[in-house]
Amino acid sequence: MKKIKRILVSIDIFAKANNVLKRALMVAKQNKAELFIIHAVQTPWFSVPSYFGSKEISVDIEGITKKIEKKMKALNRDDKVPYTVFVKEGKPSDIILYESKLLKVDMIVIGANTKGKKKYLGATAEEVAHQSHLPVLVVKNSAKDPYQKIVAPTDFQTQSKQSILFAKTIFPTAKINIVNCSEIIYVNGPYAAEGANFVKYNEVAKACTEKDLKNFMQEVSIKKGEIIDGKDNSKKVLLKYINKGSYDLVVVGSRGTTGFKALLGSMASFILRKTSTDVLVYVP
Repeated sequence: MKKIKRILVSIDIFAKANNVLKRALMVAKQNKAELFIIHAVQTPWFSVPSYFGSKEISVDIEGITKKIEKKMKALNRDDKVPYTVFVKEGKPSDIILYESKLLKVDMIVIGANTKGKKKYLGATAEEVAHQSHLPVLVVKNSAKDPYQKIVAPTDFQTQSKQSILFAKTIFPTAKINIVNCSEIIYVNGPYAAEGANFVKYNEVAKACTEKDLKNFMQEVSIKKGEIIDGKDNSKKVLLKYINKGSYDLVVVGSRGTTGFKALLGSMASFILRKTSTDVLVYVP
């Protein structure tokens, strides 16, 4: 598994950027990595001519850079993590994705929008998570300590295995719990197919899933794992399980990218949008 040496951090200096910067500094310190901090300013696609009596829109790049440098000087006082600050004009998601390739970084850290007690993913974070060719860490909560309690939903596929191995590499002190959420067939009665025995089917399916989980845990060298009953809506059941588990981070795997679109899958996309926990989207 490739080591993390260069991390791009996207912040909005006019919003609450401290949590994103703190989390990025923690990850960089654990992995002895360098940070590239980017603040993207979206400006109108046209300038209003002066004869209309309007002022041309300009971005104080120097002033914003100094503000970020001052913030980083305070947050990075003890750790001395190497970093570089960039302020760019353009659509934030485009700037982030372009610069991540230009700078040859290994990972992107970005913050979600926070309004009151609810954590909204935000358009920029969602676009980056869906279109990135790199792993993306979406920060939704305050960053007080390194991640210690991680949950990794799995379907036993390759991308899930890779995401867990990646999380083990960059968060070496954290404990990871693997969980598989399976839907059980309850249709039995007058509307069931003739001769169908769903009770027996569920028993066999559960036994197979338990065997798959055991083998999967051995492959990724994780000691803790469990299977939960998804009932008739595995997405909601899994979301409830994650939110009630007091986890620091959820790890989900992407199936890779096709052009500029990542194949996150409906379950991973749902978790990314709905959970109140930080999310790591691993892209192979």
